[in-house]
Amino acid sequence: MSVQLLKFNVNAPKMQQTQTFLELHQAFIDQQAKFATYRVNNMNIIALPNVYHPAPGSSSFFLLEPIRERYQHLKTKKKRLLELGCGTGFVGLSLGEYVEELYLSDIASPAVLCARINTFINFRKAKIYHSDLFKSLPDVLFDAILFNTPLLDKPIESLAELSTNDPNGQIFLNFIAQVPQYLAPQGEIFLTYSTLGDLGLLKKIPPSFTVEKIAEEKHEGTQSEKYLFRLTIN
Repeated sequence: MSVQLLKFNVNAPKMQQTQTFLELHQAFIDQQAKFATYRVNNMNIIALPNVYHPAPGSSSFFLLEPIRERYQHLKTKKKRLLELGCGTGFVGLSLGEYVEELYLSDIASPAVLCARINTFINFRKAKIYHSDLFKSLPDVLFDAILFNTPLLDKPIESLAELSTNDPNGQIFLNFIAQVPQYLAPQGEIFLTYSTLGDLGLLKKIPPSFTVEKIAEEKHEGTQSEKYLFRLTIN
């Protein structure tokens, strides 16, 4: 495992969910429950109720921007890119010009419908799947796999929280266990994580991975930090 990851205090206790934090989270969930439209990256993006909104300052942009900066300098396109937990499809669709084949997937039916709508109305091309992680995806290898993981270690109590909550880190652990089977040689994984979850789970990343932290951001309201990691297999 890389030096960048070892610098983290992975034995630190989980961040306390204060009353202020819980109120902010509930306000966020209430907003996600509404229909919204966005004009971003020269696309019209529809966010159906309970599908994660790609609002300015959201983790969608946190995931997208460092990857897009890298891909703008590619000499040849990536063959296949997969975005898991795609929500509206905004991130994957924004990177579509840098790949030959774009795959979008989500466990939530409203998100799958939303991704299909946004792909159609923006005249883009993508293969879209309703899948629990890799379960219902075709048996192919991907050059890039993106996962804006649910960042909050909290029980899922509403449909909107499918995109925000990962109780006991089980989604993260399942992803890390399964992803090597779907990564092409010299492929890369982009994965978000946060102090809202259990940093100790990062120790579960197998030593066969090289882990590089390529972005970090602090949220003043919750006093939390989120990170974007790039993983490759040694």
